[in-house]
Amino acid sequence: MRSDLAMVEGISNVHTDIKKRTCQFHLANKDLDLKAKLDDFVTQGNDHLKNFEIVTQ
Repeated sequence: MRSDLAMVEGISNVHTDIKKRTCQFHLANKDLDLKAKLDDFVTQGNDHLKNFEIVTQ
């Protein structure tokens, strides 16, 4: 999951917590359709992102 997110332009400082099943990162590109990008990763076989939920701070 971390490596997929790190490849997306505008995403940086990716931190995962396996026990809590969370991932935090900085999103510089506010115009990026993050949900579509994550759905695409799932379609490509990244099962770690299945049933994800986007929470903003």
